[in-house]
Amino acid sequence: MGARRMVDRLKRRGRMSSKLRRAAKRHPARDRAPSEEHATPQPTCMPDSARPCMNLLPVHPGQRYCMLFQQSLASIYTTTAEGRILDCNEAMVRMLGYEARGDLMSRKASDLYVSTRDRRDFLRRLRRDGKLVNAECRLKRKNGSVIHVLENVNLLPDETGKLGIIHGNMVDISDRKHAENVLLESEKAHRLLAGELRRLADRQEAVREGERTRIARELHDEFGQALTALNMDLHWLSGRVQDGQAEVDARITAMTQLVGKTAETLHQICADLRPTVLDDFGLVAAIEWQVEEFRRRTGIRCDARLPRKVRCPLPKEQATAVFRIFQESLTNVARHAHASEVKVALTIREGLVTLAVSDNGRGISPRRLADAHSLGLLGMRERALAWGGAIDVSGSDKKGTTVTLRLPVGPGAKECQS
Repeated sequence: MGARRMVDRLKRRGRMSSKLRRAAKRHPARDRAPSEEHATPQPTCMPDSARPCMNLLPVHPGQRYCMLFQQSLASIYTTTAEGRILDCNEAMVRMLGYEARGDLMSRKASDLYVSTRDRRDFLRRLRRDGKLVNAECRLKRKNGSVIHVLENVNLLPDETGKLGIIHGNMVDISDRKHAENVLLESEKAHRLLAGELRRLADRQEAVREGERTRIARELHDEFGQALTALNMDLHWLSGRVQDGQAEVDARITAMTQLVGKTAETLHQICADLRPTVLDDFGLVAAIEWQVEEFRRRTGIRCDARLPRKVRCPLPKEQATAVFRIFQESLTNVARHAHASEVKVALTIREGLVTLAVSDNGRGISPRRLADAHSLGLLGMRERALAWGGAIDVSGSDKKGTTVTLRLPVGPGAKECQS
């Protein structure tokens, strides 16, 4: 029995070899005409019985195309320009939600588009360019749901030579489009939230400036008047001290000096809260006053290159923002720079405010520059950003630091050049 089975197996193997030789003669690889390489692919697939012997059997171009066509993960189709579907693979059938290939091919290509306008636009671009690369469009599945696809398309000639055959392949990018839409919505929500926070910060800054102004005025009016009255009374008393009352006279003199120092301190506090020169004479005068105050307090030489015009009519709120940024810049110099000289330049030209504060101090390293909180830059950036501006800080170790403010001029401002 074992020998008989062996004989039968050898006979079957011989018959299979004969079939392979006959198939090779019918499809000679070397004797093919050159035109066969470019012949129209025939939708005939390789028999199942021959697939185990693919490495032995020469594959006809039509069979090769059929294999690639049906096994491709991308959807492949061929239609006429009028919309008749000539062919499609199983990937396209699955993508559009149809049960069978024949069911899909019985439809018109125009029925697969979300709107006829999309189809017209597709044909217009294809006829104009002859091909489409990475073109996005929307299609309808059988159940009516919409999908987004990315496709490459070529316009080919038909049997009469007229450009009327559309051949393309596409992939479903609905998940990607959904992720993009989610990201766009998230960015939109983020921008709205950032805008709300920015308006809140602007409102808080306006409230702080208003409160500073109110406190400065009340201190000046109430305590200033009281100190002035007290000083006048002390002068009155000092004129009535009789001889032999040296101790009383010394005490009155000390009290007068204390009242004078208190008045100076009160004046400085009021100026720090809200410089009256900024409200009365404008930004240029306020910067010039602050330069003198900085020179007097710190002993650091400070040169200012300011506009020739004494008054530059910036909007009040914007002038306040520029002045506060300038104050913070000088504070950073006094605290961190160890400088002996500071240069200040202000220009208002071509709709742009530019303020530069440079020092010759120890400079700033990239690590310290990245840590904006340690230099008070965060508040400066917030003030500048509220007006659509920006702060730039440049410098290096032992070579000084330059802080530059640039922001667009608000409505109502005129040019003010140095």
